[in-house]
Amino acid sequence: MTQMTVNTKASSLELFSCLSDQLSQGPVVLAIVTATQGQVTSQVGEKLLVWGDAQSTGSLTENTVKATVITQSFSVLKTGISQRLAIDPGNNMFAVSSVPNADKSTDQVHVWLTRWQGENAIATVQDTLAALKTHQPCRLIVPLVTGQFPYIISRDSPSLRNLQGQDAYIEDLS
Repeated sequence: MTQMTVNTKASSLELFSCLSDQLSQGPVVLAIVTATQGQVTSQVGEKLLVWGDAQSTGSLTENTVKATVITQSFSVLKTGISQRLAIDPGNNMFAVSSVPNADKSTDQVHVWLTRWQGENAIATVQDTLAALKTHQPCRLIVPLVTGQFPYIISRDSPSLRNLQGQDAYIEDLS
């Protein structure tokens, strides 16, 4: 089980405001860098929104990672099935796997892609924006499990036990 807590509030308000705007038009993929290994410039917590015909906003440091995420987002937009990617940001932008490489000498950026759509997604974004604007101590929980949708909890909540051995990305929002 891997659970990592990060604090990337600086860009979150702008990103989740955009997510809110785009959700009124249709589904959006939220891509989050959940781990890195080797010599990469990407940072855990970087996010990219992708919607429509390859429209995007957010920050992914490495261009090959961004291009790969945008390409893979089409599948997630279409099927709604979340994806875990392990991307080699070197010259070969097509070196993508859904299984992280156990070889720690390999440069990899691990990205989780989730489709946001519908009333539950809108409610989660509204809760996230409220927390960011009012500085409520809470966390965005993104289970790295297909079929489970992100949610918001208070920072003191014992709800992390609900993850029961699952991988998760956890971000402090305030």
